[in-house]
Order: sequence, then C-alpha cells, then structure tokens
Amino acid sequence: MIDLYRLLGIKRGATKEDVRRAYRRKAKVSHPDSGGSVEAFSALATAHDVLSDQDRRERYDTTGEIEPARPNNFDGSAIEVIAHKLGLIIHAEHDVTSMDIGAVIEQAIREDIVSRKSRIASQIQAVERAGCLRARVRRKANGEDNALARVLDWHERATKDHVKKNEEAVRAMERALEILEGYSFADDRPPPPVDEVALALHDTVQALEELAAILNVQPKAAVS
Repeated sequence: MIDLYRLLGIKRGATKEDVRRAYRRKAKVSHPDSGGSVEAFSALATAHDVLSDQDRRERYDTTGEIEPARPNNFDGSAIEVIAHKLGLIIHAEHDVTSMDIGAVIEQAIREDIVSRKSRIASQIQAVERAGCLRARVRRKANGEDNALARVLDWHERATKDHVKKNEEAVRAMERALEILEGYSFADDRPPPPVDEVALALHDTVQALEELAAILNVQPKAAVS
C-alpha cells in the first residue's frame, strides 16, 4: 500500500499548505518534462489531491483507502479561470512567442487572489458594522415595524453572500495555480539566425591564428 505522506515527505499532521509546498518541491524533479516518469508523477499528484481534500484525507487516514475524486464543478471553475487568462493573452496585441506564458498566467491569477482577499476583508468589516448598527437601531414608537433593522439585515445577508462568492473564487484560483503546475509551454521556436558578420569575423580571426602558428614554426633564414 502506498504511504501518501511518505511519498510527499511530510508528517501526518502536515497542514494543507505543507502538502502544497511538498508537492511543488517534488513535482519539479518528478515531472516527465524534467526527466521523471509518468507513473511517479501520477502517484505524486494523487497524494497531493487526496491529502489536500479534507474528506478524502480523513477517509485515507481512517481506512488507508484512496477514495476517487468526486466529480464536481470545482475543477471546472478553475479551468474557467485559466481559460479567461489564456483568452486575454490570445486576443492581446503582443508577440506570445517571446512570453513565458505560464509565468504570465500565474502572476495574473496571484494578483487576482490578492485583490479578492482584500475585497473579502472589506466585506467582512461591512458585515460587522451592519451587525453593530442593527443592534443599536430602535424605533421611537414601541410595537411598530422596524424598517431600518430590516434594511440592515438585508445588507448583512447580501454582503455575506458576496463574501461567500469571493471565497469560492479564491479557492478556484488557487486550484487553477495547482493545475498549472502540471503544465508547461514548450519553447519550439527556431534558434535565432546566426549573425553573418560575427561569423565572418570569427573565421578571419581563426585564419590569422593559424597563419601565425605556421610562421612561428618556420626555420629562420641563414645569415650570410
């Protein structure tokens, strides 16, 4: 039976971030593009997927069984993130042959994550403020409907919904980064043309060196 923890080189109490770092470190040498085997990289990816999923990890820890990934829309959302970034690159007026596509996409996604997390922090503060105001608002006439309280309740619910959606978006973007780790954009561009002037200069210097060597070994003329 495969020990997923030993495969990644981590302890059983490792956090999800520990799992991610260990996977990234080992993937660099296990990926087929880096000389690794398909089987080894597949096993590594399985260890990462299982130990990153709380439910699958708990089942593995309890029974030792590796539960197959359940089909859901989570990876679909991550692929949509990647597709969006690729679309921006495809339709941009730039020469993609000179770009490190993987790095460009990864950087764009990381910037989006930072932006989303900042938005989430602001929205959480807004929820807290709405709750505080809700606790303070009073009707001057007792027994009548508190319209302001209902409005604040609505704001709180709506903002919580936005927080949830942004958190889901962050998780999808983080998953997109994990998916991108398994891919690379090979550089199949032809080598740049040789500078003919530099080549001719090199040939000339080499010919002069050979001529100098010949002259140095020629016997000197006898002095009469």
